[in-house]
Amino acid sequence: MTHQPDLYARWALEMRRKEFFRPGQRVGVAVSGGPDSVLLLHFLKLLAREVGLPLAAVHFNHHLRGAESDGDEAFVRGLAEALELDFLSSGADVARVARERRRNLEAVARELRYRFFFSLVDQGRLDRVATAHTANDQAETVLLRLLRGTGTRGLGGIYPVLEGKVVRPFLSLTRAEVMQEIAARQLEYCVDSSNLNPRLQRNKVRGELLPLLEKEFNPAIIPLLKQLADNARDDEAFLERQARERAQPWRVRKGSEERIAVRPLREFPPALARRVLRQMLESMRGSLRGLTHAHVDALLRFAIEAQSGKTQTLPGDVLARKEFSWLVLGPAPHTPEKTDYSYAVAIPGELPIPELGCIFHFKIINRDEPGRAYNEEKLDGLDPQKLAEPLVLRNWRAGDRFCPAGSRGVRKLKELLRERKIPEVRRSLWPVLAAGTQIVWVRGFPPRGSAAASDETRQVLIVKEEPPPSF
Repeated sequence: MTHQPDLYARWALEMRRKEFFRPGQRVGVAVSGGPDSVLLLHFLKLLAREVGLPLAAVHFNHHLRGAESDGDEAFVRGLAEALELDFLSSGADVARVARERRRNLEAVARELRYRFFFSLVDQGRLDRVATAHTANDQAETVLLRLLRGTGTRGLGGIYPVLEGKVVRPFLSLTRAEVMQEIAARQLEYCVDSSNLNPRLQRNKVRGELLPLLEKEFNPAIIPLLKQLADNARDDEAFLERQARERAQPWRVRKGSEERIAVRPLREFPPALARRVLRQMLESMRGSLRGLTHAHVDALLRFAIEAQSGKTQTLPGDVLARKEFSWLVLGPAPHTPEKTDYSYAVAIPGELPIPELGCIFHFKIINRDEPGRAYNEEKLDGLDPQKLAEPLVLRNWRAGDRFCPAGSRGVRKLKELLRERKIPEVRRSLWPVLAAGTQIVWVRGFPPRGSAAASDETRQVLIVKEEPPPSF
C-alpha cells in the first residue's frame, strides 16, 4: 500500500500559509501513543527539516490504565529516541485527584495535562506544544456541546491556537485520512482501551452518533461540523470585539468588582449584552470555567429585571447585585453569620473596628485654639455636652431611627440609607454612634440636630474614619 502522495504536501502548505510555526521555534509534540499523535510527530519531523524547528516529544501519563498507561509512556519514549528527539514527560494519578476534587474524570485529566503543557512554555523549555486533534475530534466536540447546550462560543469547538501556547495543526485532517496514512507509512501506534468504553459520552458520540449521522443523514457530516466550528469562531471574534468596544464607555473597574450601567446594557442587542457580561465575569474571575450559556442568560435577565438591592450568586463565588441603575459583579462576601458589632467609645480616643477594617478617631477640637480651622470639619461636629451615656459605636440595625441636622423630623435610617443609594449588601455593617438611646451620628450624614455643635460650642467632637469610606 502506498501512502497518499499529497497529504503531507497539502498539510505542510497549510502550515506555511497559516504560519503555525516560525523558523527556530522550539515545538513540543504531545504524543499519547495513539495513531493521530504518532502521525503528527512524523509529519512535524519532516516539516522541521524544511522550516527549521527544534522538536521534542511530550507525554503525560494519566495512570488510568495501570500497566497499559506505563506501556504507552515507554512506547513514546522509544519513539522519541528512534527519531533522535528530546523526551519530556510528566504524570499524575488523575483518578485520585478527580475523587478528591469531586470532579469529572475527563475534565481533571485535561486540566492536568494542559497544565503540564503550559508549564513547559512558561518555563521557557518550549515555545509551543502541538496536539493532534483532528476534524473528527472537532465534530465530536461540537455535537457534545450542542447536546449539553451552548452558544456561539461553544460552537467554535476546539480552537486552533490556545493562549498562544498550544496549537492544533491536524484540525483539517479527518481520522480516516490519518488512519490511511498510518497504514501506508506502516507506522506503529498504541491502542487506548478507554476509547472503547461505551459509558463515556465522547465514545458514544464517536462510535454511535456520528456513524449514524453519516449513514442516515449526511455522509459529509464531519467536514460540515468542522466548517460550522470555523464559521462560529469567526463570528465570535467579531462579536467579542464589538461587545468590548460598545461597553467600554459604560464599564467601570473598582477594586475587585466590575460594574456596568444597566440602561445601555438593556439597549445592547442580546448577542452583545451576553458577551459584555461574559467579558466582565472573565475579567474579575480570571476564567469562565464553571459558567455556562444558561448562567450568562440568567445574569442578563437579572440585570434587566431585578430591583435594586437584589443579589444573585454565580459559580466561582461571584455575587451579582443591583445597585439602583448599576449591575455590580464582585466576589461573594465570606462573612460570619453574626455580623453585629458594638464597642464602647472613649473621648478623646481611637477605636479599631475589625468588622470594617478601619479605625475611628474621636477628636476634641478647641474652637478657641489659635489658628484652628474648624469650618472644614463642621458637618461632623458634635457637642460633647449634649451626649448621654453610654457612648457606643455599633452597626445599623433594623428599627433604627435618625434625625440628621437640617431634616424635618425623625426617619427610619433604612430609608435614609436607601435614598443615599448605599448598596444593601453594605448596609448591615454601616456604622452609627449611639449616645444613650439616641443615634447621634451616622457615617456619611450630618450629626443629629439635637446633638450637633452650635456656634456657641467651644469644644467640638469630631468623628474621623481611616481609611475613609468610598461611597
